[in-house]
Amino acid sequence: MPIDPASWVTPDDYPIEALNANEGGTLVMTMQVDARGAVTGCTIAQSSGSAALDATGCRLMRERGRFTPATDAKGQPIASSAQRRIKWNAPNSSRGSLDPFAMVVRLTLGKDGTILDCSTTSSAPNGDSVQACLKKNGRYAGFVELNLSRFGPGILTLANMLEVEGTSFTPGPTVRAAMEIPPYFSQVDRVTVDANGKVASCERRSSSGEGVEACSFPVTYEPKPDQPVRRATMTYNMAFQPAR
Repeated sequence: MPIDPASWVTPDDYPIEALNANEGGTLVMTMQVDARGAVTGCTIAQSSGSAALDATGCRLMRERGRFTPATDAKGQPIASSAQRRIKWNAPNSSRGSLDPFAMVVRLTLGKDGTILDCSTTSSAPNGDSVQACLKKNGRYAGFVELNLSRFGPGILTLANMLEVEGTSFTPGPTVRAAMEIPPYFSQVDRVTVDANGKVASCERRSSSGEGVEACSFPVTYEPKPDQPVRRATMTYNMAFQPAR
């Protein structure tokens, strides 16, 4: 029997990579539970479609999952297994309009990648929907999956921009300046949206990959029966500027 399962996953646990990519989906995990009721292992029974969400789900189960131990015929505690389902709903996953936006998250890092400060800047209303700088227990919870220990003191800039074909959009000067910082990682997703608002195709090119590959873009937009094909491009850059 799970103990207080509602506390195992909170909105603040949504990984920043999935937020920026607007990823969501249903994750099913199989957990190994020891005789004390602690989760000792976790495997993916059904992927959410997002590597970041899958990894976060299993990590949270191992850290927070607790059960009343199963018992044998003599009433003695024994090891067992259990399943848990998480429905990850991206903050932008509702049927919104396909409008351009841009958002920049700036992380001020200290020694060993410790986050000292977090700030956001956005252009267009859609950029306000991602709450990246959320704190939990004194920590910026949205960045726990990023390996920031490889960075020293400095500024880590995460820039995200959605451009829609046929729609004029000029991001603010702060966002433009952030997008122009030479990135150490970049990713471009080109998507096609059908008349029902569903993403019909997604192609990804990233600085860490080779060539173009298919990608998941689990977002549904408002239907446009008079527009059978709409095209958009999502650009994501990460740049680091060491402190002087």
